[in-house]
Amino acid sequence: MRISYIIIRYIWAAVLLLFTVTLSAQSFKASHLQKAYEALKFSEQSSKDLVIRKSADGTIEHIGIPLFRTEMRTLLPSPIYDYLEYALLDHKYQINENTLQQQKIRFFKGSWDDMEKIVPSDDCTIDNKDDKWYIVRWRRNAQEILSVAVPVDYELLANSTRREMEQDFSRNLKCYKPVGSPEASAAHRLNASNPQETLSDIIMTADHASVKANLSIKLLYTGFHKETIDVTLPQWMEFCDSEGCTPYYIYEGAVGNQASAMLLMHNRGEGYAHLLHFHAAISQLEAPTQTYQGKLYMFIPTNNIADLFAEATGKSTPKKYE
Repeated sequence: MRISYIIIRYIWAAVLLLFTVTLSAQSFKASHLQKAYEALKFSEQSSKDLVIRKSADGTIEHIGIPLFRTEMRTLLPSPIYDYLEYALLDHKYQINENTLQQQKIRFFKGSWDDMEKIVPSDDCTIDNKDDKWYIVRWRRNAQEILSVAVPVDYELLANSTRREMEQDFSRNLKCYKPVGSPEASAAHRLNASNPQETLSDIIMTADHASVKANLSIKLLYTGFHKETIDVTLPQWMEFCDSEGCTPYYIYEGAVGNQASAMLLMHNRGEGYAHLLHFHAAISQLEAPTQTYQGKLYMFIPTNNIADLFAEATGKSTPKKYE
């Protein structure tokens, strides 16, 4: 009996060790995904009723209870899909002890229990209301069965805090591998006597191959922490694009040998922007390799700023997938 007991203990210890190694080998885009993954494993919850999306390198980017059709996600990209599918998972299995974030959600018709009955084949509409609220409605047999409003709040939509998001942003940016343009390199109009046009041409072109531009960026975190990282211009532009950001370029002027500009990377869907102030040596603007110095302010809330972006003004536009 004693020997059998010892053998069982060794087997159980080996199982726990294997499980721990498996978890540590799996990478996650954000901490709340790892918490959900671990919680579901411990409860032996089958993943057959869940949606788990991974990136090309195997990183888990999303875990949730499916609510939307794949075609809808493709045709009408929005952060609301991942958020609501994870929020429902969190509500159903009580993954996070703090439910204060979910109190920001307003149900016009139905409740969390009704959301559990939604299937991806139900008709769904998403209305972005003045970049302040997402209004999501589901219908079945032409009858509305559930409607919910979610604020355009980047911390809420990411299930994270600004501090955590800044750390994730820095880590993911440094690891990002730019794809680059498949088109042939185009000749830039490099002219040091016209820094405004030259710098704009280098920064905003879709093809960065003919000028190798690098960015030395000082990241300014909340809490006054600072970090300097070095990335290439394609790395910066493509990473921000992959995060859903639209670039707005502003030339500020030149003093002596330094030209100054700003890049505002606006994520309208999640209600934030990254603001990059950078400087370039005018005498180097005709060089094949260039380096710019900059300061970056990350995750500036934009959902309470009216008329900041031209495309964000006007009436809200309902988007429906049929």
